[in-house]
Amino acid sequence: MFGYVRPLKAEMKIKDYESYKSVYCGLCRRMGKDYGILARLALSYDDTMLAMLSMSVRKESPCVTKGRCVCNPLKKCRFCDSEGESMALAGAVSVIMTYYKLQDTITDAGFVKRNLARLGKLLFGGCFRRAKKACPVIAETVSVMMAAQVQAENAESAIDRAADPTAKALSVICQMLSDDTQTKHILGTFGYYLGRWIYLMDAADDMEKDRRSGNFNPFLRQHFDKTSCNEVLNLTVSQIVLAYDLLEPGEYRNILDNIIYEGLKARQSDCLSDKSKTPPAV
Repeated sequence: MFGYVRPLKAEMKIKDYESYKSVYCGLCRRMGKDYGILARLALSYDDTMLAMLSMSVRKESPCVTKGRCVCNPLKKCRFCDSEGESMALAGAVSVIMTYYKLQDTITDAGFVKRNLARLGKLLFGGCFRRAKKACPVIAETVSVMMAAQVQAENAESAIDRAADPTAKALSVICQMLSDDTQTKHILGTFGYYLGRWIYLMDAADDMEKDRRSGNFNPFLRQHFDKTSCNEVLNLTVSQIVLAYDLLEPGEYRNILDNIIYEGLKARQSDCLSDKSKTPPAV
């Protein structure tokens, strides 16, 4: 995904931050094991949150082991090892989303980025095929979402329609985290608004770039300024919080609370801040 869903480190206890890192490193290791070393490049904060939410909802009891980072053998890491479905699902989502993100870059980006994305897609093809075989429902969901996204953007749709494909895709994925009917419904709502927020955050982040390039952006289409963008995002966050409050996170509650109550707002504020007015570092 896009890397917007992350904790606010300044508000975390040291033990919670270490626990978060262990899941991040554990997911990296699991992706390398399942899909090959290149798959590690698809690791994101968003999918780390998805793994933690899944483990909490499924009541999995992961163990933590010590080892060395594959990317930096001189660095010692703590790895969260889970034999349940959570790490496998989050890894598959990360690989599949990255593959389609590369495809989207090929369509929208300039000459250099477009050709780099073509190379990345070629190298990443084997990882994607393994992930698609392991989780065909997720692959099909994201494929349908991407087709709907292209259609919505080609039609220069308004904000709600433009954000709907990504929102629906994450809703379906989040519903896969539980077999309980009521919990699935809550997770579906949570995933829908989180997916909507992620799409709109990416649009807000790209406003100036899209203004220069002429690429579609739902906020530019409706002549929104950053204040208006912030209002739309705030309404979306409020719906995420309402759904999240109905869940019982369990194992990683403190970290998930930090991400939902603190992290989303912090990333939003950082994205929409006027960096030109930021005083120089002393």
